[in-house]
Amino acid sequence: MKIGLTGSIACGKSTVSQYLRQKGCFIVDADAISRALTADGGAALPEIRRAFGDDVFSGASLDRAKLGQLVFADAQKRETLNAILHPMILSEIRRQLDRLDAPGQIVVGDVPLLFECGMASMFDTIWVVRAARETQIQRLFERDGLSREQAERRIDSQMPPDEKIRRANAVIDTSGTIEQTQKQVDGLLESVAASAAPVRRRRPPQTLHLSDDVPKDRPAVPRRAVRVVPIETEDSPRRVGRSSRARSPFDGLPTPVRFLALALALILLVTGAVSVTKTYLAKQEERRRLEAEAAERAQHPLYYGDLITLYAAEQSLDPALVSAVILCESSYDPKAESRLGARGLMQLMPDTAEWVAHKLDEDGADYSFDNLYDPQTNIRFGTWYLGYLSRRFNGDATKIVCAYHAGQGNVDSWLKNPQYSSDGVTLDVIPTQDTATYASRVLRARDIYRKYYFPIELPDTQQTETES
Repeated sequence: MKIGLTGSIACGKSTVSQYLRQKGCFIVDADAISRALTADGGAALPEIRRAFGDDVFSGASLDRAKLGQLVFADAQKRETLNAILHPMILSEIRRQLDRLDAPGQIVVGDVPLLFECGMASMFDTIWVVRAARETQIQRLFERDGLSREQAERRIDSQMPPDEKIRRANAVIDTSGTIEQTQKQVDGLLESVAASAAPVRRRRPPQTLHLSDDVPKDRPAVPRRAVRVVPIETEDSPRRVGRSSRARSPFDGLPTPVRFLALALALILLVTGAVSVTKTYLAKQEERRRLEAEAAERAQHPLYYGDLITLYAAEQSLDPALVSAVILCESSYDPKAESRLGARGLMQLMPDTAEWVAHKLDEDGADYSFDNLYDPQTNIRFGTWYLGYLSRRFNGDATKIVCAYHAGQGNVDSWLKNPQYSSDGVTLDVIPTQDTATYASRVLRARDIYRKYYFPIELPDTQQTETES
């Protein structure tokens, strides 16, 4: 039996985990795994240093307090850290669960971000630990010395407790005493043990064999005992309270009525079973949907959201489109370089970047190609270029994306070819497979970014502007 244990910060999850360990459960602790990955010499330290710099380090050691203050105050930085740690933690959790899983053994995965990481399917049942919000704030004040504002910011940075409770199989409330918490855990463990207990089979009757010491003249034992049943007649006295069979509620009813009643009872039984099955299947389907959404969102993270929103608005662009281009071009790596020489988040080529800098009046001493490693500069330049393409192609997303990938000259030539465009305006066929695949990826990612991050779609610009 694999139990997923989760809960928000300062909810008492560690207390529950320790008690489960005392009760003989094996604990797979995600926080312990995270600490090992970020300890001196840990596998995650090089990536953390590359992403956050030396400021969050004290020599070779990670300054956890400084890093914590940084990521809890900035959602973008928090997502960056999660993108580094979560795959490593997930892999180790899965390895330990597989190693410890055995018949009759209870293994508990203590995972704070269980739902956020899409790990619900790894467990047979999920328990959520909760506490009143004021209790959480008080615990953070006493434990970590946080102010009320800092405590609330950390609580609000996580999935709402009500959402976790909705997805869970059981809830443990730690707002009361430790004894009350332990009593709840004991009850849940008893229910788990009962559900996992094997069905006891009745032992077959034992056959007694006579030993060789039995006297030879002993009469043979009959193989079967014969039970004598007295024959009852009409004159025989009736035994009160004894009957050859239990009486049915349908006894005494005419046969047609009895059959009808039995049919109705069967219909009600089947209807109830169908209803229970539908409810169960609906719940399972909802869980699968939520897990799929969590996985989809994890594959489409959003970094630099404030910059994307700012510069997309300046160009009347859909920020979801800008986010999708960044994901497909660089996977949000500001230091990305292509073999052709493109740089940064939006993979701008030297000549394109120089032309955009000229349009933005930044072709003076302050601009150099190395500036494209700066996320703000890269997003500003790349978004401006997307805006230019949007105006040139009347907001047609397919043509915009194709021009960004293959060049606007190629798109112009495709539109003039009847094989690819029936009217010279609509691009019916993308002739190169590389660009077709790229366009499909970007437009699908755009739809996903709209779904999770930018639900309000901006209207496509319809103005035509030719810029040289």
